[in-house]
Amino acid sequence: HNIKETRSGKKTIEVSESAFLSPDYDENCTKRGLAVLVQNFDQQCADIEKLNGQFNKLMELLESYEYGFDVFEKDGKQIHKNLSKDDLYTLCSSVAKEIDNNEYSYYYGLLFVILGHGSTGIIRCKTDTGNTEYAELSKITELFQPQNCAALALKPKVFIVQTIEPKDPNQADASGMPDDVKERKQQRIPRESDFLTYTSDEPCYLSDNKFLNSLVKTLEDEQNTWYTNRGINPIPVTEIQSLLIKINRKLKETGSKVAYTTSSLTRKMYLQKRTF
Repeated sequence: HNIKETRSGKKTIEVSESAFLSPDYDENCTKRGLAVLVQNFDQQCADIEKLNGQFNKLMELLESYEYGFDVFEKDGKQIHKNLSKDDLYTLCSSVAKEIDNNEYSYYYGLLFVILGHGSTGIIRCKTDTGNTEYAELSKITELFQPQNCAALALKPKVFIVQTIEPKDPNQADASGMPDDVKERKQQRIPRESDFLTYTSDEPCYLSDNKFLNSLVKTLEDEQNTWYTNRGINPIPVTEIQSLLIKINRKLKETGSKVAYTTSSLTRKMYLQKRTF
């Protein structure tokens, strides 16, 4: 956590060799982690109330851990809905600056959840004129690279993204996607280390969002297991990639295509603080 600013205004980070080579991410931070929640489904769709309820449940689960996540709030909102492309990029930039400029609270890691429409590596966004624009996941993750957000260097940055194309023919599709975006959307391997993206782009009905349902149900099951086993292990822990495997199992059980993971994490990340 020793961050210094050079004369050029750029930040450099000094870490010990033991921290650099550690098999686990450093948990000795003043705050557990920061969660950012974006729900970019059409707020006028028939099933939006059900989706809102599930997303609110997801936020409650993240906050309810013994060492819970702080949910990023902007303009009085913890869940950011129906964002335009510019609004989404601005939100991400604000998060990066909040983390990087806070001298007193160092976060263990970053969890970004974006649910909406689009395709692999891109998020469909509405405009005030009713047109459609596309934000690129690669541009979002770029904001949290070490050279842009020094405070997150050597810390896990996890992006859980759903970019479905609905089966409902009455809902807009991605046919208007610019050709240059179509080409860039395949660039989903993080350039730097310590990133993980977990992405689903399976078509589905909004009324039966199996990806969101599986995410919430797995987190609920995990917390129930923690509390049930408390007498055996006072503070059980869950490693993030083990959790994603459990979510994939639930998706498989429902006949859904499992989500794919692209990871350049260099050590293990735990949702609950370890005591051993």
